[in-house]
Amino acid sequence: NSMITDDDPTHRRLKNLVHKAFLPRSVEKLGAHLEAYADSLLDEAEPQGEVDLISAYSNPIPMEAISRMLGVANSDTYQLKAGMQVLSKGFSGLRIIHGMFWGLPKMVKFTRQLIERKRQEPGDDMLSDLIQAEDEGEKLSEDELVTMVLLLIIAGFETTVHLINNAVITLLSHPDQLLLLREQPELMDSAIEEVQRFNGPIGGTKPHYAVEDIELKGVTIPKGSMVMTLLNAANHDPQAFENPEVFDITRHPNRHMGFGMGVHYCLGASLARLEVKVALNKLLGRNPNLRLAVPEDALEKIHAPLQTRYQSVPVVF
Repeated sequence: NSMITDDDPTHRRLKNLVHKAFLPRSVEKLGAHLEAYADSLLDEAEPQGEVDLISAYSNPIPMEAISRMLGVANSDTYQLKAGMQVLSKGFSGLRIIHGMFWGLPKMVKFTRQLIERKRQEPGDDMLSDLIQAEDEGEKLSEDELVTMVLLLIIAGFETTVHLINNAVITLLSHPDQLLLLREQPELMDSAIEEVQRFNGPIGGTKPHYAVEDIELKGVTIPKGSMVMTLLNAANHDPQAFENPEVFDITRHPNRHMGFGMGVHYCLGASLARLEVKVALNKLLGRNPNLRLAVPEDALEKIHAPLQTRYQSVPVVF
């Protein structure tokens, strides 16, 4: 169980406790560190001339952000990163057996040990904040803390990796918009929102189930029927967006559905925006001649339902 699948009142209780760790000031503390970290990644990647952006840059940044937010010591970073890979990639195909019976139990054990250490020695990190968070006398149980850590990794790691990738691909494939962004860097926030609308990594929600017969636009959805919201369709709806198939970083208003909507709006949206902004500012600012190493249509996509993600993103500096 997690906030993604829970509804009120459980969802509201958990969100009230957890949102304190995601306040803007908590997230912004990461900014300066991530900027220095992005510079170090580019210092290593740029002399190579051509790299896979995922392994060299877009994967390490969210991984570092989560490590910092959880307050993981350098000696434990390897275990955390191994667990993150299991949670993000270990539940498809034959890997599901290894993931369920080896990788996931190891990650749960590591998380419980980390929580216990943070109870004994709290730090200036999100996990310590979650342990100490209290709302009207309510605190998170250990199982809920474990779930929150795993949810942060599952929902906040790989999605951000691919949002960075999709942003780079989309901008490089629209040179007029990239030029506009270089000329007006203050448009970066707007550009990130437009990437989420135009080419976001998540195309649909988890299943929902009708608790009663519902009529919508003349169609009856019977009680018990499964419903999935198609975010990509909503984000390209001509009734909601003028010229929806045009990538326009000046688009305003831009009420896209990339981070969801309503009570289940993505709790980590501000964190994802920060990571993508740091990644793009550094990458584009340092590399005026950045380009894809292959044509866009030659990029191989990951075959996953309702997702827009790529196996690799070769770029030339």
